[in-house]
Amino acid sequence: MQASKRIYCSFLLLIVLGGMEKIQAAGDFDSFLKPLFAAKCIKCHGGGKKVKGKVNLKEIRTEKDFLARPKLIKELIEVIDGNDMPPEDEPGLEVGDRPKLLAALKEMLAQSTSGKKAGRARVRRLNRFQYNNSIRDLFKLKKDVFRLPEKLMTRQGNYLAQGGGKMPEKVEVACLSLLEQGGFRDVAAFPRDLRASHGFDNQANQLTLSPLLLDAFLRLSVSILESPDFNQENVGVWNELFKEPPAGAKMKEEVSKRLEPFLKNAFRGAVGSKTLSRYANYGLAKIRQGIAFTAAMKKVASAALSSPLFLYRYSPEKGGAGDFELASNLSFFLWGSSPDPELLRLAESGELANPATLQKTMERMLADPKIERFLDTFPTQWMQLENLLAVTPDPKKHRLFTLDKNNPASLQMVLEPLLLFDTVFIENRSVIELISPDFSYQSDFLRTWYTSDLKVPKIDNSQRAEQNQDWEKQRKDLAAAIKAARSDLDALITPVRQRLLAERKKETGSKKPVDLKPYAAWEFNGDLKSSVNSLPLKAHGKVQHKDGMVVLNKSYLQSPNLPIDLKAKTLEVWFKIPDVNQRGGGVMGAQGPGDFFDTIVL
Repeated sequence: MQASKRIYCSFLLLIVLGGMEKIQAAGDFDSFLKPLFAAKCIKCHGGGKKVKGKVNLKEIRTEKDFLARPKLIKELIEVIDGNDMPPEDEPGLEVGDRPKLLAALKEMLAQSTSGKKAGRARVRRLNRFQYNNSIRDLFKLKKDVFRLPEKLMTRQGNYLAQGGGKMPEKVEVACLSLLEQGGFRDVAAFPRDLRASHGFDNQANQLTLSPLLLDAFLRLSVSILESPDFNQENVGVWNELFKEPPAGAKMKEEVSKRLEPFLKNAFRGAVGSKTLSRYANYGLAKIRQGIAFTAAMKKVASAALSSPLFLYRYSPEKGGAGDFELASNLSFFLWGSSPDPELLRLAESGELANPATLQKTMERMLADPKIERFLDTFPTQWMQLENLLAVTPDPKKHRLFTLDKNNPASLQMVLEPLLLFDTVFIENRSVIELISPDFSYQSDFLRTWYTSDLKVPKIDNSQRAEQNQDWEKQRKDLAAAIKAARSDLDALITPVRQRLLAERKKETGSKKPVDLKPYAAWEFNGDLKSSVNSLPLKAHGKVQHKDGMVVLNKSYLQSPNLPIDLKAKTLEVWFKIPDVNQRGGGVMGAQGPGDFFDTIVL
């Protein structure tokens, strides 16, 4: 309740401050903006022969001229808000001028665009992180589909789920971004996402989808469903979606029943009967072609994952945001993934937009373990921490930074600001502490790095030579002791060995040694003949030859009577079974009326 009040009070404060800015922004162009441009800007942007950045502010003589250039006003807001202007080598703005200037420019931008037709809403394609999480949640996978180098901090403990609003004194975290491991096997690469200049990878104008990309996403979805890791062990919805239906089930009803909730979750909204029928008919057509039920459903799932309804997030051009869009925006912002069934249920019933319901929903989402994904993406991109991993200081000045090329010092450094953000988030601290905190999480490595001079200690050559002499003397003494112990051991073992060999020779007498050559070998190269001696197998039932193997399929093979005694022989069979956990029904054995056995059965 305290946190909610704090948020509400902050919201009221923002409204008040926003009102103050509008009062300040009501100043006249001639009395404030134009003199400021003349004093701080026109020297570089219109005062000389060369106009920097192709921006000539000297040409703007009246308020009307300025209002006619909304694009320029927007660019001015961006560079001034980002402290890019004035440049560092020029006199800065007076204290208080920057917020007043920004407020005035925003007011002018609003005036210059009033009455103009709003631009068409952009559609947003899922980026790699969102795509991975959506696939993982959709199929309830036990691990990520891709290796995610953008996840800069892996939390070993479970402090996010402990509750209590308090970070532990000690945490176990690591940066595994540089490790080439993780993800499903044999999965195609995700098309590279472009980043905006401010570091965020969820900008609509960067996430496009060309025909080539659409083909790449189709191949990607197929590779995921066909990965050897996409199996019953790793897929939580296997029984609900991919498992063979019981005998006698009506296939059309079974396919539609399974696809309806799947498509609703995949497309993040209600699915019409035509859409459901189209996907169900596609699956039924594959089954009629003789494809197994599981394989057919995988093809349907692949088709759904390559659909724009899955790949795209978009806002309606008219009518404002609907409940399904609200659910999607909440989920992708906080969880980096598609809405869960509860969010979709609230959206479908129209309850989600209710303020009380929305408040409870946000509290539930913030308490969900999936909130870790927000902490994995927002602070990393907001602070552009990936640039820290790319830092390469001068090796002549900072040789120790990359002494271990696979584990540079930046892997430890990047964890410090991320843990700071985690603490501010979990303990609901002031955002000011992100700039000036009174605490920090540091490993022993970081403390040493920050506080010591990191100089290589000087070596005393005379002391090292004396130490080497002592070690050489110890080595010689140990070598002599080992040699003496070995001689004593030989003196004990040699008589015993000679006596045992004499007794063994007396026992064997004139017996011939065991013949280790194989008596028979079946390679199954299209037949059941033995490549050694003549001992062909006989098939009982219908068998198939495939890829150097023989497929028994509830049949068995039997050899003729063996003319040799197998007591001194071994029997080796290489085989493959559908389920390693099956019980009973051995794959090889022996039978016969003789003393031991007289035939081989596979």
